[in-house]
Amino acid sequence: MLRRALITALVVGFAFPVLSGEQRCDGLDITVNAEHSADAESVCAASRRAAAQFARCNLPFPTDPIRIDVIEDMSPHCVAVYHCGEDWIEILAPKQMQSRRKEEGAFSSLDTGRYFQSVVVHELAHAALDSTPCPFETCIATSEYVAYAMQVLSLDAVAQSQFSEKAGLDRRVSIDELSMMVYLMAPGRFAQKAWIHFTQRDDPCGYIDQIVKGVVLLDTERF
Repeated sequence: MLRRALITALVVGFAFPVLSGEQRCDGLDITVNAEHSADAESVCAASRRAAAQFARCNLPFPTDPIRIDVIEDMSPHCVAVYHCGEDWIEILAPKQMQSRRKEEGAFSSLDTGRYFQSVVVHELAHAALDSTPCPFETCIATSEYVAYAMQVLSLDAVAQSQFSEKAGLDRRVSIDELSMMVYLMAPGRFAQKAWIHFTQRDDPCGYIDQIVKGVVLLDTERF
């Protein structure tokens, strides 16, 4: 499975938190639990955008019911997590998410609202890939590549252009630059390289389709 074992391990064993408000996203089998209805509505808006976007890129949208909890705190250096095999996403509320953002971060050109919605798309991409076969213990690079590509693709053209400019990569990006080690050492830089590599494909969404079918794999066996 294309699972995020290292990140998920930080939160394994935590019970579902109890939140005050529950909302179903129209047209989707997604339930959002949030303290503020505006946050739940933002999650649903992002989820509907993701569903349409995934369809265009032949990335199957999760068919099992998904639970998304908007919470007030989580592990340091983390703003969201998809719990592999549990159809459960936790994401920091926008206010708390803002406090963890860095001015030099890859997504710093986005306001908090757009960033929050893009993170929802990122985590839904992980959910979409959860059952995709992986020949190794984990396929973190492959999963994160798709998640970041879908995250930036969910932005409008101006925001995408700003993200690309901030990356400062005016050359071809090699698949060798998209390893698990690069992701673990510098996830923001990995995100930038993933997006530029994605846009440099002759058929970007066709490339995602090849990943889903197992034709393309960014990870390698580790000894």
